[in-house]
Amino acid sequence: MVEDDAKADVPEPGPRTPDPDEQPDLYYHGIIRRLSSRKGTGVVRTASGRDVRFSFQMVRMSGPFTSPKALREGMVVGYDLGWTSHGLRVTRIKTY
Repeated sequence: MVEDDAKADVPEPGPRTPDPDEQPDLYYHGIIRRLSSRKGTGVVRTASGRDVRFSFQMVRMSGPFTSPKALREGMVVGYDLGWTSHGLRVTRIKTY
């Protein structure tokens, strides 16, 4: 019975980035960390733990969702990066 109590205290793991073998493509993999539809911006958390911003107007979408407005926080995505006048930004997002 003590074992059952110990298991109940362990939190369930949150979303994780897929292994490259699970999603065989050439995109980096990350998780949508934050979205602001009012501002039209979002943040992707990279596999290394870095947060990279994107703008709905400047990001190109591929996969089942064709609009950044369809993205949800915690969603696993593939992404590509590019340099803009505001620094490093996500330029392409692929949904799975």
